[in-house]
Amino acid sequence: MVELMQNDNPGENMKFTWIDYIPEHAALADSWLDETAMRETGLDEGWAEYLGYWLEEPGAKYGENLWCRLILRETEPVAVIALGEENGEMVVSEIVVDPAVRGQGIGSAALAELLANHERIIGKPIKSAMAVIFPDNTASQKAFERAGFRFDSAHPDGDAWYYRWYNR
Repeated sequence: MVELMQNDNPGENMKFTWIDYIPEHAALADSWLDETAMRETGLDEGWAEYLGYWLEEPGAKYGENLWCRLILRETEPVAVIALGEENGEMVVSEIVVDPAVRGQGIGSAALAELLANHERIIGKPIKSAMAVIFPDNTASQKAFERAGFRFDSAHPDGDAWYYRWYNR
């Protein structure tokens, strides 16, 4: 069953509709994985394989510590996001925006909306969040920074940067 999280109350200022990802969304998510997206993410074998990998991790429970949402602007799907919780911190595993709308601030707006409405969107409070971004992925770095994340540290081998957000 797809759980619909939409703006029923205009005072809440939600721009997007968030729905549970279902396997039927895989083809759509995969269609957004152009060469750039695949190079800058861990999605070389497609969205379904990526999510399946995380679902097989010991202790992974979809809806309890692992979530995936399709993000719609009005009625059009514009992004897909995978989240996990590790040691009490929310981890943004991947966010992929439809190439047709990249550069319009969709990624940063969706991230900001998730952080502002986390209990409604995933049913759980977020006190802090983390993302791992490749050093040459400046588009993602800027999107996360606009959403309120800040550079925290570099991985010891230098191939990834850690960004963090704290609920104030």
